[in-house]
Amino acid sequence: LLKKRIRQIRPDALLIGEVWEDASNKVAYGVHRRYFVDGVLDSVMNYPFRTAILRFLRKEDDGQGLRETVETVLENYPAQVAACNMNLLGTHDTPRALSAMLSDGFDSREENARWQFSPEELETAKTRLRMATALQFTLPGSPSIYYGDEAGMEGGKDPFNRRTYPWGNGDNALLEHYRRLGSLRKAWDALRMGTLEFTHATGGRVSYIRALGNTKLKIFCNCSDTPWEISCGGVLLGNAYEAIAPGCLRVMPMGWCIAEAL
Repeated sequence: LLKKRIRQIRPDALLIGEVWEDASNKVAYGVHRRYFVDGVLDSVMNYPFRTAILRFLRKEDDGQGLRETVETVLENYPAQVAACNMNLLGTHDTPRALSAMLSDGFDSREENARWQFSPEELETAKTRLRMATALQFTLPGSPSIYYGDEAGMEGGKDPFNRRTYPWGNGDNALLEHYRRLGSLRKAWDALRMGTLEFTHATGGRVSYIRALGNTKLKIFCNCSDTPWEISCGGVLLGNAYEAIAPGCLRVMPMGWCIAEAL
């Protein structure tokens, strides 16, 4: 009924629900929800992707879990739903994206209030966040940013994830990183509408192809402790890689790149 009323006001509006699990088979209060079968929702917040990305970056998963989560969601959701999924890393209900790169936060309000990174921890968190956002912006769905995450805000569980925006004091390098990812996604239709094929997902290394028509883009993320030699065309965006031969790159530990296929 709500969706029908919304459509009456604006025919092209979307109704997106806050569902933390796989929304295609969620059971709540003893009832199997029918969000998509009955057309209740157009799409949902993609918490499964968030969990899988965090586990991969925190080295709690070697890449297989990330692949399985992504492929399961894409298999279970109607194509039009998956295309509109809110791919998120932080929300008002989670620790800040930057903070979540290291921890899920603490149970007590006092511990969350005292939580602050050391300089070494902050650098690790920023390195992981750059890779996490590369995944966020190149996997199927719609990247969604909780205000301030793009500026490097820190914060544990609610209410410490709701501080005011750091106008004039944000991380400019991180802001530029987000802008470049957004521009790249806008420029390449394959990143928005292309098919997805994983080519590697184990040993702390993940790679996949987004393809549309004659365009193929390859995404490589090396979360392992050793360099990874890969074959690809020109790099569109990346971090911690070096050319070792024509069409061949070495992606360093915690390095990643978005490249054209050969």
